[in-house]
Amino acid sequence: MDAVEALFPRSGEIAAAMIARCAAEIPAYRLLPASVLEGDLVANATAVFELFLATVAEDRRPTAEELALPIAWGAERARDGLPLEAVLRIYPLAAQVAWEQVDGDRALLGARMLGFLGEVMPRVASAYLSERDALDWEEREDRQHLTANLLAGRPVRRRELAESYDVVAFHLPALPAAADSRAATDLFRAVRSDLDGQPGVLVTFEGDGGVLLVPASSSADDVAARVDRVCGRPCVAATARASTHADIPFAHSSALEILALAENLGRPPRLYRLGDLAIEYQIAQPGPAREALALVLAPLADHPHLIDALRAFVASGYNRGEAASALNIHRNTLTYRLGRIQLMTGYDATQPADARQLAAAMTAHDIVRRNG
Repeated sequence: MDAVEALFPRSGEIAAAMIARCAAEIPAYRLLPASVLEGDLVANATAVFELFLATVAEDRRPTAEELALPIAWGAERARDGLPLEAVLRIYPLAAQVAWEQVDGDRALLGARMLGFLGEVMPRVASAYLSERDALDWEEREDRQHLTANLLAGRPVRRRELAESYDVVAFHLPALPAAADSRAATDLFRAVRSDLDGQPGVLVTFEGDGGVLLVPASSSADDVAARVDRVCGRPCVAATARASTHADIPFAHSSALEILALAENLGRPPRLYRLGDLAIEYQIAQPGPAREALALVLAPLADHPHLIDALRAFVASGYNRGEAASALNIHRNTLTYRLGRIQLMTGYDATQPADARQLAAAMTAHDIVRRNG
């Protein structure tokens, strides 16, 4: 069929559109991390769609061996805490997206799609239920809904809940470029599995990271360290205290704001609190003070090597030898560049008062630049 031949080269593009549509229309999929939606699920959808096209082109039914992986992938959604309804709904919705891409004999292709779905969906449902029986699935789903309700500020009635929580927002470290599409899914599952065993800790995922609700009687630092150990390297994370359940949404917003600030300023991975970035937080607030500070470095706009020299000098605690080493330049070269900075801005980075002004200006410069 000409229609099938035309669809094969576009299988990845169409699969991405399928997953985007499903994430938009099936709320449960929005609980999955973006890297899973855009990586593992798109790769799975591409493989399933290409299998369907192959069976149409060869005028045959899929074999049991060919269906083994798609069925296993569907069953894995049980581990992610997705309800069966959401898992099954993705198939007809994805088929609709594919059908809309067809130029040619839609009736024939539509009939083949229905036959293919009839082969796949019952087997996925059976495998999903078997997988769910092997997990403490109902408790996991319950905990996920509980976390979502607390973060949204909806009332909950559970005796075992802590009175107050530390809300921890975190981003998992970037995966190596060579990692396959399943790596992100496996990492998120490993984090969830580890944290499910922590008494009182609630976890959900959003974007390319997650949110933890850690009872105030526990240690947010210890829980964040567990995430680091599972990931094999530290994550950038931020936390804010919610004294009551009603405070959780605000603490969540605060933690996300602190997290974004740490990342925008290029701070090293660790767990941050507002006190760690209080000065930077104030400078980050839009207004004339921030703009005035950013303008201090405006004369250096066409001299990035001078900005790099200032950044290294500030980061080193104003240690010339350490800063020069970080820049891989001679100490005298750094001294020359600091002199150029003084000449062009009017501030001497080697003098305490001017150094504080330049450090604040560097923060404002970074924030304004990253915010466009």
